[in-house]
Amino acid sequence: MSRELEVPAVVVENSEFDEILRVWIGSDAVVTMQDLFGPNAHNWGMVLADVGMHIARMRLEQDGIPEIETLQALEEGYRGRMSEQFNIQHRSLTGRN
Repeated sequence: MSRELEVPAVVVENSEFDEILRVWIGSDAVVTMQDLFGPNAHNWGMVLADVGMHIARMRLEQDGIPEIETLQALEEGYRGRMSEQFNIQHRSLTGRN
């Protein structure tokens, strides 16, 4: 049984789109990605923001959960993962606060 997600029609119809990230979840996350951005990590931050908003909108549409509630849960999950899995203690992405 294939569980691969369908490529959106707008992507199939337009050659300017590039696939940059796939994530498989098992006992831990396994990630593969293409380095389309080179040393510009700022662009990866924009990708993470876009993914977060897509998740927030999906939960609003499917379950009526406010976007801000989902975004807060995503941030808590991020901080928890950084702390527990990678032993990095901080309250923000930069560790400044």
